[in-house]
Amino acid sequence: MNPHASLPGSGPSSFQGYPTLDLEGLIRSLRKRIFLIGGIFGFCILLALIYAFLLAPKKFQSTAVVYVEREQVLNDNIRGVLNDDFSKLDSLKSLERSIVSGGVILKVVDDLGLRDDPDFLKPKSGGKEYSDAEIVEIVSRRVKATLERGTRLILIEVTDKSPTRARDMAKAFVNAFEAHVIEQNFDSAQKATAMLREQAEKQRENVDAAEDELQRFRESHPDVTLEEGGITEKELEDLNRLVSDAKNERLRLEAQAMKLDAIGTDDPEAILEIGDYAEEREDISKLLLARNTKRAEMAKIRKQFQPDHPTYQSFVAELEGLEEEVAEVGRNVGESIRKRLETAREHEKQLIASVAEQKREVLSVDRVRKEFRELKQRVSAANDTYYALLARINETDVTEGVKESIIRMEEAPLIPSKPSSPKKKVILALAGAMGLFLGFGTALLLYLLDRSLRTRRQIEQTLGLPVLAEISHSPEASQEDLRESLVVFSEPHSLASESFRSLRTSLSTLSPRSVLVTSAMPGDGKSFCAANLALLQAQLGFRTLLVDADFRRPSLANALMYRYSDPEAEDGALDVMNTCQRTPFPNLYLINCAQFAPNSGEAMSGEHFAGMLWEAYRSFDCVIIDTSPLCLVSDALNFARYADAVALVVRSGKTQTGDAQHACRELRRLRVPLAGCILNGIADETRSKAYFETYHPAANQRPKFALPNSTPSA
Repeated sequence: MNPHASLPGSGPSSFQGYPTLDLEGLIRSLRKRIFLIGGIFGFCILLALIYAFLLAPKKFQSTAVVYVEREQVLNDNIRGVLNDDFSKLDSLKSLERSIVSGGVILKVVDDLGLRDDPDFLKPKSGGKEYSDAEIVEIVSRRVKATLERGTRLILIEVTDKSPTRARDMAKAFVNAFEAHVIEQNFDSAQKATAMLREQAEKQRENVDAAEDELQRFRESHPDVTLEEGGITEKELEDLNRLVSDAKNERLRLEAQAMKLDAIGTDDPEAILEIGDYAEEREDISKLLLARNTKRAEMAKIRKQFQPDHPTYQSFVAELEGLEEEVAEVGRNVGESIRKRLETAREHEKQLIASVAEQKREVLSVDRVRKEFRELKQRVSAANDTYYALLARINETDVTEGVKESIIRMEEAPLIPSKPSSPKKKVILALAGAMGLFLGFGTALLLYLLDRSLRTRRQIEQTLGLPVLAEISHSPEASQEDLRESLVVFSEPHSLASESFRSLRTSLSTLSPRSVLVTSAMPGDGKSFCAANLALLQAQLGFRTLLVDADFRRPSLANALMYRYSDPEAEDGALDVMNTCQRTPFPNLYLINCAQFAPNSGEAMSGEHFAGMLWEAYRSFDCVIIDTSPLCLVSDALNFARYADAVALVVRSGKTQTGDAQHACRELRRLRVPLAGCILNGIADETRSKAYFETYHPAANQRPKFALPNSTPSA
């Protein structure tokens, strides 16, 4: 079992028959096809130049700039009929679209007489006329209205073959749209006037109906004061005031009664002091004065006379009479206070009952007044609406005779001095971008369609085999090229020679005495690799036998022996005489297996090859075998079983993935000792060349031939 048949981390490609993606290989492929990319790029640029300078029609563009007013105001009180608010973005965008509407386009075409202009409208076959829809479609492709961001300016751009006609059309679009707006406003004013008059008549009827209903309500409530602030409210206010006075009087009398109860009947003077009755009534004041005077005189009489004296007794009788009279007046005042309190309480109750009755009457009147106010407000609102309609009718009558427009010319269009298209720089830039895209796309497509193996990574991932060495030199399959490709001899210090030394080192880990070199298809360089590997082994002092086992197309004898005639056979090399040829290179011998093939044209049998190989082991240190391609003939399969190691040559960029996979499957099927692959003809050798160009060995001598130089015989 071959230990190198499968490697960790490697396996078949995810897409059978296709190599894995390699960015380095892609870059090399693009470099290789740089002339193809440049050709496609140049072709696109050439086409763009031809189109821009010779084929593309010249077109001129003229631009008119208009400013959009916010609204049309005739004076401080009268505004235009057009009520759109053009301070909003959506209104401005609608206006932008209206400038290039179908109606405006047809008006411009008619105003400039473009229907009959053959330079503007190419005549149809059969003399047919263009319909309005066709004209609108044609002109709409030549005109564009654009609202400048953040402004109220609208740009009207007209493109045409004639610069003068472009200017005239731009100006005509502004005039046509302005006339269109004025006409719309005039129609709107007339329609608005008729509508307002109709609404005014209806509103007049509503006013009359509301006034009639108000009058009927007044007639149905003749006894109610409908206006605010009537007699009922005044009477309620008077009653409330009387109730308040009665309440105050009751409280005052209750306070006097409480004092009276506290005094009792033993102190008439205190009773008389309640409410200041003594000061208010003159008779009580005189009585109290007389009593007090008599008391003063009685004090003098007590000092002058004895109690039994007649004068003394006379004064005592008079004083007692006055005292009794004061007591009687006090009792009368107390009874008067209590009677007045009862009267005040009764009066307050009567007033409160009157107020409640008056409030009920006021509430009833308020309900009536509320209905009256609603009817009155209805009449007022109807009159206000009616007068507003009359005012609006007057305004529309005024605006009917005014040319109302919401745009003005900010910048008049000019005759363009140079064409706006074709834009040569843009066309060339697009052509260049397209050329690069197509060029790189074509190169990438060719790279993706190429199923050949190119790099070490692709081989290891696709075939599951290690790459033993990468050979930069890649001769063709012809014998003449092979004669000049013995780089190990002719260029011993070159990059290719160093690659073969790496190959020898990789194979030395297996310690094989025989190495069979084969390939999937012809032209992969198997003979080139076998010859140089054998020559390298011979230079190291090993007796090396190079076996040319390609029975269909042997090439090693002519490549190695073309300088010499009648080479001597190596005595004792093989049992069969004249089968082993000594080459002009030291320690290198060649045997051509074609002489062992039977006359029937079949290749040597495996048993004969094994016997020959066993005999060679007795006389040589190592044997290098060159066989036929695996995908064409099966000779290599018969011989590979007897070799110690088998190396599959893969030529970078030529060997197809399917062929290499088929060869590997066949070799694995027979369980041959498959050592790995030799990647021949690699293209990326920049870093290695830089090293070998700066490094020069001290002894740079070419190897010498073992046989003298001679001319080959005919």
